[in-house]
Amino acid sequence: MFLIVAAAIHFVIPRVEVLGINPADPTGPGIIQGLAVRGYGLMLLTAIVAGVGVVMSRCEKVNVSKDQITQLGFWMMLCGIAGARLFYVVQKSDQFFPNGITLEALARTVNMTQGGLVVYGSLIGGTLAALVFLKINKIPVWRTADLIAPGMVLGLAIGRIGCLMNGCCYGGVCSDEYPAVTFPAGSPPYMRQLETGDLLGVTGTLDRNPETQFPVSVEQVAEGSFADQHGIVAGDQIRVSWLQQGDSDLLRFAKGEVGKATFDRNWPTAVLQTEDGASVTIPVSALPDRSARTHPTQIYSAINALLLSMVLWYFWTLKRRDGQVFALMLILYPIGRFLMEIVRQDEAGQLGTGLTISQLVSCGMVLIGFTMYAFAQDEFQQVAAEQQPAH
Repeated sequence: MFLIVAAAIHFVIPRVEVLGINPADPTGPGIIQGLAVRGYGLMLLTAIVAGVGVVMSRCEKVNVSKDQITQLGFWMMLCGIAGARLFYVVQKSDQFFPNGITLEALARTVNMTQGGLVVYGSLIGGTLAALVFLKINKIPVWRTADLIAPGMVLGLAIGRIGCLMNGCCYGGVCSDEYPAVTFPAGSPPYMRQLETGDLLGVTGTLDRNPETQFPVSVEQVAEGSFADQHGIVAGDQIRVSWLQQGDSDLLRFAKGEVGKATFDRNWPTAVLQTEDGASVTIPVSALPDRSARTHPTQIYSAINALLLSMVLWYFWTLKRRDGQVFALMLILYPIGRFLMEIVRQDEAGQLGTGLTISQLVSCGMVLIGFTMYAFAQDEFQQVAAEQQPAH
């Protein structure tokens, strides 16, 4: 144990220390600030503990011990996180491997300090781990699946709050008549809104094809905005490209203060280019301090998952056959996720359709859920018929 701890201190901690901007030299090298306690990871841990706790409260009613649930939870957590990350990396493969598979690219795939997990990947990875564990230990599969379903969805509800704190899984720009949230400069929704032109006063559509030279089709320009002041009009095709590629910390820092020091707000952050060859450097001072009003899809998803967890918890007392609670989860959750994708803007359409990969997987999950539910119902009737006394 001493050697393991010593190795962690020597090799691991220096790699996860947070570098902050030095107030005395804001454009120079960062300074070590310590180890970050990230909201995303904290809520993920809370989700795991809460989900396992809920399952333990009922496990002995189906003759499954708490020790078995603890072991099952560990393997589901491990494989669930691995599956969630793998799903995300495959989905964003063009971002992780722009120059092919390299050691640097592989290192990025395991760096989850800023999020990058997909729920469907965790569901697939966790389910496969559970099947293997239950088979090896000869524990009833479908009875246990019904047992863990409410805990899985409760964990998802808590995990979505982590998504809100991290700024991932964000929604589109929200109109005034709906509740909305804003995110700080440098956050994923802020940077996406800068890329699409929303922060510059542009309303339009974004072509997500990376080969498109000018991906934003301008439909409307707000009067007096940065885009309006520089001659952008409806019908233009534009692109916003970074001068400081991926340097979101510098952008966030430049929008505010560190300690008592105030820094120049005129540092350039990007270049706005138009189809006719014109280009304009965008200074930080031209940008708002926070993102535009954004649909709080993370909160919508958390509420949806919490309500679903309560439904599954109650339905467990009404089920007629093992497997029905898990099947109901596979039916109801994908429906909510399919609808949620309509207001989210962090995924593009796949396979030549307007449907995101999550919507396509949702369609498959619903079919699997209905099939599983129907099979469980038929199996129950068959067992009941076999128990009828012979005449």
